[in-house]
Amino acid sequence: GPNGETPEAVENLYFTMMLVLSGVRAARDRLLKDCNEGKVGDAQSCEVLRSILNHPLLDDPSIEAASSRLIEHASKDSNNLWEARMRTRDLMRIMNCVQCNKCRFHGKISTLGLSTAMQLTIGQNGLGSDVDVNKIHRVELAALVTAMGKFSSGIDLCLDMQQQ
Repeated sequence: GPNGETPEAVENLYFTMMLVLSGVRAARDRLLKDCNEGKVGDAQSCEVLRSILNHPLLDDPSIEAASSRLIEHASKDSNNLWEARMRTRDLMRIMNCVQCNKCRFHGKISTLGLSTAMQLTIGQNGLGSDVDVNKIHRVELAALVTAMGKFSSGIDLCLDMQQQ
């Protein structure tokens, strides 16, 4: 709005978090397998990741509802899917213009994580579940989990600000 208010921003943050959680849920078995095979950091990192992946929130029906809404939107018109891919690429290009290396790095990780979540959720054809999670690169999975943490921190900050 004219005074800097964007009431739908928090709602969009929640929806995006649901999409990221949908991607994490789709990659859950692969991530657990990688933990069991010692491909994910140290034992403590794997234990933290396992506790996240086994959290009941990942099986909440609202996550499925968010991913269904995205798939429905993507399948209505093939241009929607193409536009989402182009905007993701644009976001990555925009991140190259950020002067602060730390901010550029975090922005690119978040963009890659969100892109991975969308890839796992809507797939190649926009109908979902046609992507082989075993072919997703480890860097993309790491970005997905990192993006989940970033969105979670953002939501915590919003909740703290609403309470004040």
